[in-house]
Amino acid sequence: MRNFSRPGFQLRRAPLEIRIAYTGFLVLTAFGVVTLLALSAGRIGFSPASVATYYRGGESEMSFPKTFWQLMEVSHFHLFSVPTVLLILTHLLFAGPASLRLRVGLTIGTYAGAFLEACGPWAVRYVSASCAYALLAGWALLAGGCTLIIGLTLGSMWGPETWFATRPAGPRSKGEEP
Repeated sequence: MRNFSRPGFQLRRAPLEIRIAYTGFLVLTAFGVVTLLALSAGRIGFSPASVATYYRGGESEMSFPKTFWQLMEVSHFHLFSVPTVLLILTHLLFAGPASLRLRVGLTIGTYAGAFLEACGPWAVRYVSASCAYALLAGWALLAGGCTLIIGLTLGSMWGPETWFATRPAGPRSKGEEP
C-alpha cells in the first residue's frame, strides 16, 4: 500500500512482484464475477419474473418466499465483502492511465450496482415484484463495472506502453480536463 502514497504512482511502473500480486487478485476477482453471474442465472434467472418468484415465492414452482433471516444472512456477507473488493478494485483503477471521467464513472456505476445488488432482494421481497428490474440492473452494473475495471487494470499493467502514452503519470489537478 505504501506504493499508492507515492506521487504519480502508476501500476505499469510498479515492481514486477507487485504487478504479479495484483494480477493474481484481479484474475481471482474475475472468477468471482463469473460465479456471481453463474449463481444468478442458475439459481434465480435473468428475467424479472424469475427474480420475483425466487424472492417472493410462487405456486407454479412450489417455492417459498425468502425469510427475513435468509435475506439478512446474504446481506451480511455481501455488505462486508463486496465493498472491500470494490475498494481494492477502484484503488487499482485509479493507479492506471484511464481518464478521470472514465475512472469516476466506473467507480460510481459499480458502487451503484453493488447498492442495488444489496438492497434489491429486500425490495423485491417486501416492496414489489417490479423491484426485480432494479436488482437486474444492479447485477449488470456490478458485473459489468468489475469486468471493465479488471480489464483496464490488467491492460494498464501488462498492455503495450502505446495504449497509454497520452496520459501523464500522477493524479490530475482540480479543473484539468479528464
